[in-house]
Amino acid sequence: MCKQTVASGKSVSRRTMLLKSASIAAGAVVLTAPAVGSALAQTKVSHEQAKYQDSPKNGQKCSTCIHFQPPSSCQMVADPISPDGWCQFYGAKTG
Repeated sequence: MCKQTVASGKSVSRRTMLLKSASIAAGAVVLTAPAVGSALAQTKVSHEQAKYQDSPKNGQKCSTCIHFQPPSSCQMVADPISPDGWCQFYGAKTG
């Protein structure tokens, strides 16, 4: 078994060093994951990608969609958005 000496003068096994390094790396991933997820979540698609149009489709319009943010914004599609518009991400508000 290979032992290494650390700054304090104690010897530490390679296994202990690897386990501690892995724990630190896993902790870093857990701490940075929410920041990466929220950055990705804030990316909006273009009007073209969403197949956005300025007029309603089959009675569906942005102002009745769960993603619409008055007066002219959307959680999914790049601004500006018309309350009377429509896109493929339409989801009816409930209740």
